[in-house]
Amino acid sequence: MQSIKTYFANLSQRLGLADELVVLSPRRRAARQPMQLGEVQEQTELYLDLSSGAEEGKGILTGIWGMLAVYSAILMAPALRLEGELVKYLMVIGGALGITLAVFLLEVFWPSSSPIRFNRRTREVYFQNKDKLYHVPWDEAVAWMQESRTLTQYTGTMTETPLELLLQRYGHPEEVIALRLNLPMGRTAELQGMFWEYLRCYMERGPWFDEQGHSITTSNRKVVLTRYRKKHKTAKIHLQLNRDLVREGIMSRGRLWATTAFEVFMLPLFFIRDITANYARQRAAANQWHPLVKERCRPDGPTTRLYDLEIAEGLHREASTDAPPDPNTVG
Repeated sequence: MQSIKTYFANLSQRLGLADELVVLSPRRRAARQPMQLGEVQEQTELYLDLSSGAEEGKGILTGIWGMLAVYSAILMAPALRLEGELVKYLMVIGGALGITLAVFLLEVFWPSSSPIRFNRRTREVYFQNKDKLYHVPWDEAVAWMQESRTLTQYTGTMTETPLELLLQRYGHPEEVIALRLNLPMGRTAELQGMFWEYLRCYMERGPWFDEQGHSITTSNRKVVLTRYRKKHKTAKIHLQLNRDLVREGIMSRGRLWATTAFEVFMLPLFFIRDITANYARQRAAANQWHPLVKERCRPDGPTTRLYDLEIAEGLHREASTDAPPDPNTVG
């Protein structure tokens, strides 16, 4: 993995961040306990799929047209009392729903990035962007984070801590990318460390573990997933949160009701957006993985890493003596 190591060294030196970067290792604990901060789409005994963040805007257009259709139907409903208006009403609403459906299909079936996949079976990380497949052996992974705080007169203090992982393109090891594992806004170094610890616990101790990172024998994935999605879904009204802000003096009572009214108004948009994004992610995960990745995520698939295939092709001469991974890595 000389390309990745060279890339990271050059990046640190070029940006002058060598003393500021917090380097994370697969072999060293990053926090006292793990915490799921990124959106884990799927977690099985063999692999974990993490949303790449590249499709954060997916579903917005469908949500806008869906919201227009809903409010058009409500606002035009009084016209149904007039004779001869039913046909016009159905034409307008039918047209809006038709456009919504067309945009929905476009956003769901438009080619998009697959998730970031952590494969416990071969101990490798994958990411695919259209026809380009990127990977890195988990044991050689290079990840880092850097916390920064910005103070403005409009938003106050904002914390941003990017957590990034280096991967190289399959068959082209000289092409290296820095991939963000989740959104950095509002994240502290402590939180990002807990998220990395979640990924580390999965790869090193998983597939199932409790809130302290201790291995357990039965899956608790449904409980964790339900709790996470309930907390992070966009189609919801933050009434209790806004009340807490008023009680702390951060938000005025007038702004509370204005914010709540806006959230109620936007509810159809975000509800439809969540549905669209969910279908788009499921399709991307199911249909857009390279065959080499798919077969390595089967219980009876090959145990060789993509890195091993590249070594066999002479693309990593400095690691030609590396041994392949133990096929019994999955616990």
